Amino acid sequence: MDFHQLEYVIAIAEEKSFSKAAKKLYISQPSLSEYIMRLEKQLEVKLFDRSTSPLTLTFAGEKYIETAKNILNSKKRLMKELYDISDSKKGRITIGIPVPTERYILPLVLPQFYKKFPNVEIVIEGHSARQLEELLIVGKIDIAIMHLPTQDSRIVYEPISIERVFLIAPPGYNTEIEKRQKLDFTCLKNEKFILIKPGHRMRFIADELFKRAQFEPNILIEVRNIDTAYNLANSGMGFTLVPESVISFFNTNNYKNYFLIDDINFILAVAYRKGEYITKVCHEFIKITKEALVSKQGSVFSPLE
Repeated sequence: MDFHQLEYVIAIAEEKSFSKAAKKLYISQPSLSEYIMRLEKQLEVKLFDRSTSPLTLTFAGEKYIETAKNILNSKKRLMKELYDISDSKKGRITIGIPVPTERYILPLVLPQFYKKFPNVEIVIEGHSARQLEELLIVGKIDIAIMHLPTQDSRIVYEPISIERVFLIAPPGYNTEIEKRQKLDFTCLKNEKFILIKPGHRMRFIADELFKRAQFEPNILIEVRNIDTAYNLANSGMGFTLVPESVISFFNTNNYKNYFLIDDINFILAVAYRKGEYITKVCHEFIKITKEALVSKQGSVFSPLE
């Protein structure tokens, strides 16, 4: 079977353009166009509707793509199983992780992993949680380190740690909030908030808190990075919400402008597609990740049994 044939058609479908697909595949556009024309002649069906802009799939093309993806995923699974049979410590793991989480987790995990598996290539894909789920479903990443909950039933996961969530108040903020053992969000309905953009897990948690408190937040600005939200709040611009790892990273233990939200947790998990073959090396990566979080001296992470 010519796997390149399948990859070419998938690339064109994803890029919706012969020229963009050719660039992605590192071949010339005329060569790619001629290749697809020969394939369509051989199959006696048109795979692409060239009269539309951007390019679209025909009904036959949709069926071809669906099967092509299944074949390539089966090939990928087979190669993983063969690597395990050979008991090789070589190979590649493609790991998805949200960019804000990357800076806290990877320095703890990768040094330990590479000591044990120096010949395994690690490819890091940094995306939002929603994008990571999409990449898992189509098989473009092997595992994802992400915060729960997941939104797709086709994804399974192993919880590896739990963090608490904190409200960061502007410096010098003085109100009854400091005298409460349990934070009542309703007292913040007139305050300004700096929030992570939709699509991130911390934004999901924030939206749930506002829904529970029955008020719409006064959003001053939305940002892409939790560190940025923290720094803006700490500069006096407004309130924000951060996981416990941010508190640890910025060494804020002596500050007085952050408050624990007692009944909210930020659960970190390793996620993968249901039914996906997880190699021995990948299992080792998951194991090392759990151990690294547990053993971190003075860690704010709490291990999950």
